[in-house]
Amino acid sequence: MSKINSLLVPTDFSSKSDIAIRYACEIASYTDAQILFMHVIEQPYDFPSRVEEVLESKKKESADKLAKLIDGLHSTDEFRHIQMKGTVEVGNPSTMFVNAAKTGKFDMIIVGLGGEHDLKKALYGSITNNILLESPIPVFAISKRIDYRQPKQLFFATALREQDIKPIKQMKKLSIELGVKLRLIHIVENKGKREEKGKKFLKKLQKELNDSQLKIEFYEDKSFFEGITRLIGGDQHTILVTTRYKKRFMEWLITRSNARVLAQIVAVPLIMIPNDE
Repeated sequence: MSKINSLLVPTDFSSKSDIAIRYACEIASYTDAQILFMHVIEQPYDFPSRVEEVLESKKKESADKLAKLIDGLHSTDEFRHIQMKGTVEVGNPSTMFVNAAKTGKFDMIIVGLGGEHDLKKALYGSITNNILLESPIPVFAISKRIDYRQPKQLFFATALREQDIKPIKQMKKLSIELGVKLRLIHIVENKGKREEKGKKFLKKLQKELNDSQLKIEFYEDKSFFEGITRLIGGDQHTILVTTRYKKRFMEWLITRSNARVLAQIVAVPLIMIPNDE
């Protein structure tokens, strides 16, 4: 993702989609990216003898909603210039969205999260959670509890791994396009043990990005998730960026005690960048 040219925005026409749509339009207005709104209809099983008829009716209804959505966005001066399209697909929503991401046509998925019920469900597999785990491109997830706030900074939570350098490059470019500050954060349980590793990582990072002004901020806490939550709080002008090491993320996700932390983290917009081992 050298530049954001195309955004995929899943929508189910609910309130949790509204905030994702707003963020997508704001990003597109800064980056000149195109937007594809995708609505997926699951195969109806209640009407086996009328499947085609029911599907055609649902597809037409959804296509009309997408057209109305785009017309409404284009009626505003700030979004009038953005290229937008809508598509209606049939299948499993998680699979369809991830498969669309795998085509290489998009640079980022922007998706809405639900409320507390959806957060609990995420521990066992919601659509958004499957996208976060399986998408080959960055996923920008926003809770419906968040009102749009003009971003002021990107918090990139780095594990000081060499694989983080490429995503940091991506986010530096995005921060420039959005006109916001990029801050590199590392949460540690014992700061002294990591500072030497941090110095080596920073030196390589500065060379790769040709930026001697880059710094890494070290914060000590009980765990990564508690530390980043405490650091950000509920500042909705901040976007949290983290890389997805799938094995590590899965191990954390299935730990029930972290449900509360998950709920707190998604109190701010989250960009997750795939970086699977």
